[in-house]
This record gives sequence, structure tokens and C-alpha cells, in this order.
Amino acid sequence: MSESSRPQEDQFAASIRRRVRLVVLLKASLDAGIDPLPALRLHLIAYLANVLSPVWDMPSVDGTVLKRSGGPFYPDLQRDLDRLVGLGVARVEGLKHVEIDAEHYRLEGSYRLNPDLADPILGHLETMPDEAASAHFLRELVLALSALSDAEIDRVINEDATYADPHFSADNVIDFGEWLDVNYSAASAEKVGSLVETGAVVGASEKVHLYVRHLRRRLQGAR
Repeated sequence: MSESSRPQEDQFAASIRRRVRLVVLLKASLDAGIDPLPALRLHLIAYLANVLSPVWDMPSVDGTVLKRSGGPFYPDLQRDLDRLVGLGVARVEGLKHVEIDAEHYRLEGSYRLNPDLADPILGHLETMPDEAASAHFLRELVLALSALSDAEIDRVINEDATYADPHFSADNVIDFGEWLDVNYSAASAEKVGSLVETGAVVGASEKVHLYVRHLRRRLQGAR
């Protein structure tokens, strides 16, 4: 294999990983009763999955994100989501143009899974231990978020230990796993889990649920 072909292969592999995670995320949202997911809410959940992956001893699919005032957005993830729509694995509804400024608009919609085409993919993933573990993690994360209202889910990013860190201003890249090994969200989830009464067994699922509950309390004014 030539050196020049490796970056293209790496990009393709990364794209496949994102598509797999998107299928699982959309399936989890369907099962949790919070679909269809508006685009920005989907990107927010994908960010939380990335930043909380270490709690499950799994690598993040994307270890960096551009901090935006409107919440996290992954251009590569959106392109892969659009590919899933083109393949029929996902469906988009409620398409509309949203004004960004006087001269720019973006196309926005809500996404849900097409089970007829997605179920064979999900069935195959269950036979792969690493992917099955990743799917379990995403289901727990989405299930934890489903206890929040839509408005709370959309605002929870404002309390996340990494995204809300004042050291990172808007329009700057937050690196929590690409080059730097500083992930305040995963550390906070571990800390919250350690506060449970002595003797209790707190697994990765419980830590994710406790962290989301902690974010909700902060949204409601508790510290």
C-alpha cells in the first residue's frame, strides 16, 4: 500500500465508524421515544457520546470539536448523516431553511431511522463485541437524556464540564482526545460516580446516568 493511499483509507474508515455510530444513535433515540432528532440535537448527543466514551473505556470517534455558541456541530458527521439519508437508512423530515445571518442560510431538518434497512446493519453489529459494547453505551446515554425535556437536552451543553469550560471561547477548537488527554466531562462523570454512598457498585451505565442527572440539576439552578 502506498503512503498516499493511507490517508484516504483512514478517512474512509473514520467515515464508516461515524455512520455506524449514527445508525446506533438513531436506533437508541427511536427506542427511547425521542425521535425524530433535530440536526443540532443529534450533533449534541454525538458530542456527549464522544466526550463520555472514556467512561466506558472506549476511544472517542472524534476527539475534537469546534465550539460554537449554538452548540457542537461536526461537518464530517453531517456529511455521513446525509449519506445515510441518500442510502435510505435514515429519513429526514421537516426540512426548512434557517437564517444564519443576512446573507447565509442553512438547511435543517429532523432525522429518524428507517428500521427496514437499518435492522440488518444493527443485527450484524451485535455479532461484533466492540460494536455491541459501543451500542450499549449509546443506548444508556440516550436513555439518560430521554428523562430530560427537549429544551433541557438542547441546553444541557451549557453545563457540560468540557464544552462550558470558560478557557475555551467560541469559534475555538476544543481538544479532549485528539492530541490532548484532558477530558473534564469524563472526569466529572467519574467524580459524580464516586460520590455514591460507600459500598455501592457504580458501573459505567450508572456514571453516565448520574452525570446527565447532574447536568440537569445544574440547569435547574443547583450547584
